[in-house]
Amino acid sequence: MQVAILASDLKTSVNFYSYVLGLTVTTKTERSVEFRTDGPVLAVKPREQPGGAGTTQITFQVADVEVTFNDAKRRGARVIAPPRTVDGGRMARLADPDGNIIELFEPEA
Repeated sequence: MQVAILASDLKTSVNFYSYVLGLTVTTKTERSVEFRTDGPVLAVKPREQPGGAGTTQITFQVADVEVTFNDAKRRGARVIAPPRTVDGGRMARLADPDGNIIELFEPEA
């Protein structure tokens, strides 16, 4: 499981989590920096992701992103991004009632 903080200034936020809080960076790309914690992975990502109004994102790893996405959509979830192929697998994004991003991720087999 991953919890993401959506930051208005990625560099400043990464500095806070790595220097101020002392978390160890495990993965770094242009769009995300992940930190090791004693629990879920903490990711810091830019806030300008389309469709999201909240400041938090949670990622659920699922066995089949299409099935999970379609079930959630049928039950009334607001779609931000339909399933698509990304590095490492497939993902889709939904929004909770407050606009926080719920990401569904299916890793490559």
